[in-house]
Amino acid sequence: MPVGRLAAKPAIAMPSITSHWSPDTLQHAAGQLSRAAAEGALPQPLRGKRLALLSDDHTSPAATVFVRAATELGAHVALVRAASASGPRGVAALLGQLYDAIECQGLDEAELHELAREAGVPVFNGIGSAAHPLFAQAGPQDHHRMLQAILCKALA
Repeated sequence: MPVGRLAAKPAIAMPSITSHWSPDTLQHAAGQLSRAAAEGALPQPLRGKRLALLSDDHTSPAATVFVRAATELGAHVALVRAASASGPRGVAALLGQLYDAIECQGLDEAELHELAREAGVPVFNGIGSAAHPLFAQAGPQDHHRMLQAILCKALA
């Protein structure tokens, strides 16, 4: 699996890049972002990046958290209905050409695997959700900054 792809569920292999994303590394990066925000100087490392949120419920808490975290760092997030992303392999490749990364919420395993294989950009599986395994030890506020840390590490 190419560098930069990240999946959430144990049924999908975690790429080697995530070995650099230990909870300590993410918490350290999240702490840096928290300090910068407290000083009124939150960096914009994702300025100019285009992210897609594939979901059939763009008003869910996980969708809202993802959009807020990404846009605070300067990214533009397009809301794409998950149903429109399924289909021919070319759709995944097209999404990969249009977006710098794709967050998937509510896709089944087969669709997620195909998208991750064909898109050629980082594909996340539900990182907007506080229930994601990467956030097992994070509190609600830590989740927001850790999500931002993941986005920075994958895209900046």
